[in-house]
Amino acid sequence: MPPVRTARVCALLLVTCLTVALGPGIGSAAEPGATAIAWHACDGGFQCGTLPVPLDPAAPAGPTIDLAVIRQRARDPRHRIGSLVFNPGGPGAPGVSFLTGIASTMPATLRDRFDLVSFDPRGVGRSSPIRCEDSLDGLFDQSFQPATSAERTGLVDGVTALAQACEARSGDLLPHVSTADTVQDLERLRVALGEDRLSFVGYSYGTFLGASYADAYPDHVRTFVLDGPVDPTLDATQVTLGQARGFERALDDFLADCSSHPGCSFHHDGDAAQAYDALRARAGDAPLAAGEPDGRRLNQTRFDAAVLQLLYQGRSAWPELADALDAADHGDASTLLGLADAFVGRDAEGRDDHALDAFWAVTCLDGPVVGDVTAATALEQRAVAVAPRIGAFIVNNSLPCSVWPVPPEPPPGRLTAAGAPPILVVGTTRDPATPLVQAEALARQLDRGRLLVVDGEQHTAFGQGNQCVDDAVTRYLVSRRVPRVGTRC
Repeated sequence: MPPVRTARVCALLLVTCLTVALGPGIGSAAEPGATAIAWHACDGGFQCGTLPVPLDPAAPAGPTIDLAVIRQRARDPRHRIGSLVFNPGGPGAPGVSFLTGIASTMPATLRDRFDLVSFDPRGVGRSSPIRCEDSLDGLFDQSFQPATSAERTGLVDGVTALAQACEARSGDLLPHVSTADTVQDLERLRVALGEDRLSFVGYSYGTFLGASYADAYPDHVRTFVLDGPVDPTLDATQVTLGQARGFERALDDFLADCSSHPGCSFHHDGDAAQAYDALRARAGDAPLAAGEPDGRRLNQTRFDAAVLQLLYQGRSAWPELADALDAADHGDASTLLGLADAFVGRDAEGRDDHALDAFWAVTCLDGPVVGDVTAATALEQRAVAVAPRIGAFIVNNSLPCSVWPVPPEPPPGRLTAAGAPPILVVGTTRDPATPLVQAEALARQLDRGRLLVVDGEQHTAFGQGNQCVDDAVTRYLVSRRVPRVGTRC
C-alpha cells in the first residue's frame, strides 16, 4: 500500500542543490568513492545533509543523485552506541520529515544512546523525486470499481496517461529506483556514517528494504527491527488478496463495534454496516457534497481512500471514522474528502506531493506485478468476491503497474540473511495492510529471525504507545537481546 500520512509526520523543507543533466535532480559524476556527508544545522536541533550516490549502482563512476539525509545526535555522547537508521515504508514515504515527526516520541534510552538517522530514498521526497503529473485529481475522479465499459475505459486511460507522464518527466530515473538500488544506497549511508554494523528500524515496506539489506550484507547488521513485515516470497495475487481481506476485516470489525455501541456516532440503530453500504453507494451514484468553495465533492473512489487512511491506524481512529461517516451522511463529506486528499498527497491547491508517484515507480519496478490490464481486471473480480467493500480499490490503486513503461525486476524470493545476528520481526495480530501471517513467514525465512506478536488492529506497532512493544524493541536495539520465543504484547 502507498505511504500513509499521519499527524505524527510533519514536513521539513530540505533544499538540495543538484545539477540538472539527465533529468530532474540527476547530476554529473562524483569522484569515485566520495561518500562524505556535509552536515549542517537545520530546524528543531537536527543536522541535515546530502549523500551523493550513483544513479546506476552498477555504474559507480557514472552520473549521481543526492540523497537527503537527517540525524539527531545522541544526547549521551559518552555512552553512544552508534547510528539508528529509520525507514518509514511506503514505498514513497520520505524519511526526513518522518524523523522530525517521531524523534521526540522515541524512547528516551534510544535518544540517549543513538544518533537517530533517516533519509529520503532515491525517487522520494528531496532525493530526486519521481514526478509524474502535477495533480492526481483526474485519476481519482475515475471509478476504481468500474460498473460500465465507459468507466473501465476511463480508468485505464487515466492510469495510462499517468504512466506516460512518469516516463516523460522521470524516464531517466524510473529504471533505478528499485529496492535493490536502495539497498546499495543504505550500504553507502552506513559507510558515510562510519558504522561497522548498522542498526535499523523499518516499518511496512521498510521491512522489505531491511530484510533485503540484511540478506545482501549480513556482516554489516547489528540490530534490525522489521515492523509490519512484507513476505518477499508472495506473488502479486497473494499480496493483493491478502491486503483486500485484511482491510475488509478491519472495516467489518469497525462496523460491528459501532453497531454494538449506541454511543458510536454512526450507530444507526445497530446496523452501521447497512448504513455504510448505503452511504458508499450514494457516493458512487452522485458524489457527496463537501462544502468546498470550488465545488469539489466526494466520489466513491475518494470515499474508499478516506476509509483506508483511517483503517491503517486501527482502533484508535475508529471514533474519527465514525464521526466522518456521520457527517457525510448528514450532508458534509468535508472530513472524508480531507482524508482522501491526505491519502493521495494533495494540497489545498490541488498539487500532488509525488509520494504516490514514487510508490508506483518502486512497486512497479520491484514486482512481481499482476500482469496486463486484463489480468488486473480478473484479479479485481476475485478481490471483490473476498472484500466487496474495499477489494476493487486495493487492486486498482496499483493498476498503473499493468501499463508501466519499465519492466519489473525478478522477485528476490526467500530472504534468509544467512550469517546475520538475530533480527527482530514485529507482527500485529489484525494488521490490515500486512497480515500477521506475513510476519510469521518472514521470521521463519530469516536464519535468525525472532517474532514478537502484538495484539492490535493497526498497521505496525513500535512507537505507538504500547509499552510492552517499546520496551522489547528498545532492549533489543540497545543490548541485542531478542525477546523470548512466544513473547506476545
